[in-house]
Amino acid sequence: MAQALAAAFTNKLLTCSICLGEYEDPRVLPCYHTFCYGCICDHATQNMTPKRTFLCPLCREEIQFPREGLGKLKKDFRIHTTRELLSQQQQHEVPSTIKETDVQEVTHGTKCDKHPSNEQKYYCEDDDIVVCGDCALTDHYRHGIVQIKEAVNTNRNKIKTVLVKTLPKLDMFKEAVAKEIASEIQESQIRADSINKIKEQAQRIRRFVDQKEQILISEVNSAYDIRKKQEGTNKDTLELNHASLQSACNFAQELITIGSASDIMIHTKALTERLTVMEKMPVLTPDIPPQITYSPGDISTPGLEAMLGEVIEQSQPPRPSRLEENLPNPRPAPHLPVFLEKAECVHSFHPKLKDDKSMFVTGLAIDEQHMFIVDNSNKRTKVFTHVGQFKFDIKFNRPFDVAVSQTGHLYITSHGEKCVKVYSTKGSASDNDGSGSTVEAMWYHSEQTRSYIDWFTHCVHVLSPTGDQLYHYGGTEGSGVGQLRSPQGVCTDSYGHIFFADMGNHRIVALSPQGQFIRYFDGLVYPIAVAINPFGQLVVAEVEGKVKTFQYFQ
Repeated sequence: MAQALAAAFTNKLLTCSICLGEYEDPRVLPCYHTFCYGCICDHATQNMTPKRTFLCPLCREEIQFPREGLGKLKKDFRIHTTRELLSQQQQHEVPSTIKETDVQEVTHGTKCDKHPSNEQKYYCEDDDIVVCGDCALTDHYRHGIVQIKEAVNTNRNKIKTVLVKTLPKLDMFKEAVAKEIASEIQESQIRADSINKIKEQAQRIRRFVDQKEQILISEVNSAYDIRKKQEGTNKDTLELNHASLQSACNFAQELITIGSASDIMIHTKALTERLTVMEKMPVLTPDIPPQITYSPGDISTPGLEAMLGEVIEQSQPPRPSRLEENLPNPRPAPHLPVFLEKAECVHSFHPKLKDDKSMFVTGLAIDEQHMFIVDNSNKRTKVFTHVGQFKFDIKFNRPFDVAVSQTGHLYITSHGEKCVKVYSTKGSASDNDGSGSTVEAMWYHSEQTRSYIDWFTHCVHVLSPTGDQLYHYGGTEGSGVGQLRSPQGVCTDSYGHIFFADMGNHRIVALSPQGQFIRYFDGLVYPIAVAINPFGQLVVAEVEGKVKTFQYFQ
């Protein structure tokens, strides 16, 4: 029995997922996945980015290379503890149910690496490290030193409290992943059934409708392929978050169960911070996808198209997420258009005038007739037609942003004069110009949500009309899915899609009304402002002035 238990532990808990061998000097990454020190050093060195980051081999989370080197990674106490327990069980055949008190007897008395004859009985609050008495008097003199035995129970309880709050979120991610997988299976079955019915109907009138049959099959495949691509990103994000949360929760559970006093002191600060952040992570409820089925027609009906039938997309109202349940009576979602695989640039122009030396665009607004472009470097807001014909300009000291209200007023903010001036859309100043800020110059919203940019934290926040945060996108600087670099202008279309300029990554990000990633619009140079024109097209202004109009849906 002892040999079988040892083999099971070795295969499951003591095996490095990189070398597939038993751990040698196991180290824990910030995502709480463990690898041999040598293995993770090789992996990090070979895959390090110019920003000194690398991806965890298991969950693909971006890890910052420690300034002091990978030698500062904390050791995984579980491996040493497990080996000692296995050794005891092989020698004495102790009961298979191991109590927490038994583990503490095995793991007490951790020795100091610098002073092997000393036990690490103290915790340095300044350096977040467990030390022996000699180290406390020399390396940590005048630091905040406490005895481990006096503080360990408090820290153990801290971890328990955070873990209890976080575990339900783990179940939510597990359930969301299961729903995504079940939805894929169901969609595959419906897709197969629809295509089979199409083929059966087509066989009866094959000589007349070969071409129509292929068109219908193409429609079914195209609809599901587009849906699959949209869902793929959501599924990957859910699985990534689930894996990260699972790893941290497992580590915390095992730390409070079998971790020694010094282990708990070492890991409490970083672990509780991570669990607290992950416990607050929103879990978006997957949308119920529109059901695409095939409805055969009456063969006796005149006309080839009626004889073969048509593909019908039956939209169902989505289940509200936990965040959406608190919104007041939302309108039924409109029939959303299908995004083009690649947005098409249908028009572009450069708003630079003859007397301009250079341009620095900071704002863009559009009404039924005009396009308003804030040129900060030339201290004026330029007005063009939708096809790029210059009409007039409004001079203003260091203008920054512009917005058009539904009442036909033009609002221009100024850094130089620290105020907001109100004009008619023909350029004449109104009587009610004033100081301060204006909601219309800073917020872009549909009837159900409001969106705003947080440039410093690389994040876009989506709020309800009452100001409650529904969800956010970003929050981490980078170029991957869910990461941003200095986001700028934001707008929504009539369907509730959210568009914003990911300036530092030279792209536009498109989100669904529920905040789920749809796709990027690439091929831009420092995009800074976005707006929707009266034709439902996306207009993008780049920092140095070029304005591009995109057709993004079919």
